[in-house]
Amino acid sequence: MNKVKTFLGEVKHELKETTWPKRDAMKKNTATVFGVMAFFGVFFYAADSVITFLLNII
Repeated sequence: MNKVKTFLGEVKHELKETTWPKRDAMKKNTATVFGVMAFFGVFFYAADSVITFLLNII
């Protein structure tokens, strides 16, 4: 039980030292993630459609 208490105390200490991003940075990062996800979603959909079309020709 003492090890668990020590571990949780260390976790609490580390969380206090963590530098959390500001609101503007989080908005920018979130928009970037969604943009990249949308790009790759469209890219892989198009690639799959082209490959399916080519395979159906054969």
